[in-house]
Amino acid sequence: MNRKKIWPALFWLLALTDIAFIYADLDTWRWVTKPLLMPLLLVWFTTGYQQPKSILFTGFFLALLFSWAGDLFLQLEGYFIPGLLSFLLAHALYIFYFTKLPRFRQGVLVREPLVGLPVLVFIALFLWLLYPFLDTLKIPVTIYGFTIGIMLLAAINTQRRMAPAVTTLFFNGALQFVISDSLLAVNLFAFHHVLLSVFVMLTYSSAQYLLVKGALRAETD
Repeated sequence: MNRKKIWPALFWLLALTDIAFIYADLDTWRWVTKPLLMPLLLVWFTTGYQQPKSILFTGFFLALLFSWAGDLFLQLEGYFIPGLLSFLLAHALYIFYFTKLPRFRQGVLVREPLVGLPVLVFIALFLWLLYPFLDTLKIPVTIYGFTIGIMLLAAINTQRRMAPAVTTLFFNGALQFVISDSLLAVNLFAFHHVLLSVFVMLTYSSAQYLLVKGALRAETD
């Protein structure tokens, strides 16, 4: 197997194993699988990055690192707020990364700002529907919700600034991150079901994979 394909292959093998553990209700075994997911993506990103290390590399690397911290905190009972904060920082770093990418021309949102309106409407509507279940977490969840919305908008705005293949990876990765976090919120606060947990992990794994693939593609295109 091509060395460049080893890390993503290992990542997906582990991610699917982790999802199987969720479905089989084997949470103890997830301490073997879940904590290794982001480190595998970090190794793939670090070894696959061919350009001199820059602020873009550092920002994306730290986004994955904070995602890893968030994974660990959310595995622990009573550590929801540290997990939320870790992922909030990860999304802030993804926003930084998307906005600092080379600008060959204006992004799509600069030329057509209404393209981003459905994202803002979805976030606002989702939070409104979720509010009755949040109790004292209304403010932190609201901040987080709009942050992930901005992250998706920043990914959308890479269109016309980057190669189409890159922007497609970024858009799909960011969109799946929003879907994953939305399903997680429903699963945690409104209605818990094992299939929701499965789809949370599936979309989260796919989101991070696509973002890393997009970042590696961006520095070669």
